[in-house]
Amino acid sequence: MIPFPNQLCNDSVEEYKLFKNFKILEITLSATCIILCFYFIIASFNGEFGVAAKYELLAKEKVLTKELDLLIEDSKAIKNKIERLSDTSLDLELLDQQARKILGMIGENEFIIF
Repeated sequence: MIPFPNQLCNDSVEEYKLFKNFKILEITLSATCIILCFYFIIASFNGEFGVAAKYELLAKEKVLTKELDLLIEDSKAIKNKIERLSDTSLDLELLDQQARKILGMIGENEFIIF
């Protein structure tokens, strides 16, 4: 069968509409992909789990390790005092110092000046 000329025109118009719709779809999908890429790039730097948060956590870790070291030193000093005041090894100077400090005691030949 031989197609009529008006059938050819109708087919070409439909193909043009489909191609135009395809172009709009392609542009929309491309724009969506570009926007999503920018979003994920920005989120990877500034997000909750991004690069900036990583460096904040590293700085916080350094501060907390220094604080832990200070607490460990304090703990060792307190353990040392406890050992020196135990029944097995009594340090008389430390005992005298603690009695003066906590109980407010003084020696027999000492004076308190207010």
